Amino acid sequence: MLQPRVPLGTSDFLQLRGDGLLYVDKSLLVAELLADPARVLLLPRPRRFGKTLNMSTVRCFFERPPRAQGQTEEVRRAFSGLAIEKAGGEVWRHFQRHPVIFLSFKDLKGPRWSVSESVSALIRREARRLAPAMEPVLTQEDRKHLEAIISGNSPPVLIEQALILLSDWLHQATGEKAFILIDEYDTPIHDVYGDPKRYEEVVGFFRNFLSAGLKDNPHLEKGLLTGILRVAKESMFSGLNNLRVHSLLREPFATSFGFTEAEVESLCDAFGLSAGQREDLRTWYNGYRFGGHVIYNPWSVLSYFYDAKRRALPYWVNTGGDALIRKLLIDAGLGIESDLETLIAGRSIEKPIDEHIVLRDIDTQPDTLFSFLVFSGYLRADECLRQDEAGSEHWRLTVPNREVATVYRRLFLDWLKRGLGGESRVQAFCRSLLAGDAADVEDHLGTLLERTLSYLDTAGKAREVVYQAFVAGLLVAIDRTHHVRTNRESGLGRCDVLVTPRKAGEPGVALELKVLKAADTMENALRSALEQLRVKRYAEELRAAGAEPVVELATVFDRKCVRVARA
Repeated sequence: MLQPRVPLGTSDFLQLRGDGLLYVDKSLLVAELLADPARVLLLPRPRRFGKTLNMSTVRCFFERPPRAQGQTEEVRRAFSGLAIEKAGGEVWRHFQRHPVIFLSFKDLKGPRWSVSESVSALIRREARRLAPAMEPVLTQEDRKHLEAIISGNSPPVLIEQALILLSDWLHQATGEKAFILIDEYDTPIHDVYGDPKRYEEVVGFFRNFLSAGLKDNPHLEKGLLTGILRVAKESMFSGLNNLRVHSLLREPFATSFGFTEAEVESLCDAFGLSAGQREDLRTWYNGYRFGGHVIYNPWSVLSYFYDAKRRALPYWVNTGGDALIRKLLIDAGLGIESDLETLIAGRSIEKPIDEHIVLRDIDTQPDTLFSFLVFSGYLRADECLRQDEAGSEHWRLTVPNREVATVYRRLFLDWLKRGLGGESRVQAFCRSLLAGDAADVEDHLGTLLERTLSYLDTAGKAREVVYQAFVAGLLVAIDRTHHVRTNRESGLGRCDVLVTPRKAGEPGVALELKVLKAADTMENALRSALEQLRVKRYAEELRAAGAEPVVELATVFDRKCVRVARA
């Protein structure tokens, strides 16, 4: 069976369709965009969730072609067979009718970039592309301004006014209002959030730049912005009272970014995936929830199909972009360790989520951090549980899938290393565990707990969850050779921690964890844990995976004290 060619990294719609590459049909975004009554829309989504390709699709549909013959038919063929082809005449009357101004801020980052110079370069390039269409209607004064923009010699105020000037000239020249498309609008804000002086400079510039082009612009048909966050209105969009935001928490445009269950099933059919491979896709890349719809990470799904060996790996998290996450969770010291422990153990937490994030506040307000993690794709907002008196929505949050879980486990291990002063003892613990040396495991765990207990919240009701997350966090050190899963169904029940080898012939471990109850003794608790290992037969999955040897360990915690016994 001839399989589709995967367009990994291709974000140009016309090129993708012209080359016959795989395209997961998101063309109805065009119709939904037209149907929305708002003049300016912001659609924030996590990185690598198809924003740039969608922007290219929108641009391709609406953009008025140059005088070169044949392009109209080429573009029409690109939309042939897609869902948008069945849209009504009200949609298709806009086909290739409007001038389009397109800017991408994705590269406005790094140690040396200047906001005015960088945006000036982008405007210069776009103005040069659009100049032939505008030239016939320009007055002498207009031509002077355009030449200044294209030459790079324009004053800053002219760059701030560039969007409304270009849309005005295009409107005059074509008789049609313009679309203004701005991709990854918030990348510059993320880059400078830790530098107060540059932050104010960048936010101030974009406040003027966006307001001039998008607020009450009589030459604007629609404005569309994409990014990761809705930056707080008072800092970035203070002048844009015509802006409508549809975040991933809301229903509109929910299925336009990322892959739905049905879309992934179609891909699995096209590539002839087995039931086991389909389960891998679900476990690793499913789990996002946009506007109530189940969504898969598109970058990771396509990377999985691109890999000839069909390996389930953390493709998305390995593309970078987590430097800010690491800084916030490891270095900021926000006192959220117990929340991380709960998340790593596969449990949920409840937090207020604010769609109007002020990036400057992330370092000092933990709840703002959790909002950032949701909108950047590192947490899933499962359900809105309540609304408090201040109007804030409180959501149940979980780690979306196994791929993202690897991020938290690595961060957790980094945090532990910092508290322990190094990695050697963690590695020694892992070696002892795989060898089944109960005495050494007990010794290492005791030392680790002694050194990190001040960080751990073991006084609450869910004490076993905390210890479970602690152990799972330590075991991320062997992630390359073993799968580490908590509450995994095995045998006749759910094993607290199951360490399964990725390759047959390597050791596997079933861990039963218990927290000492007030009226119990260590010996009784150990006997109970050993009996549970025997009766529930947790090690069955390890044997089925070809683990050799199979280790079964019972572990009992009592704050700083721990006892370990091998079955």
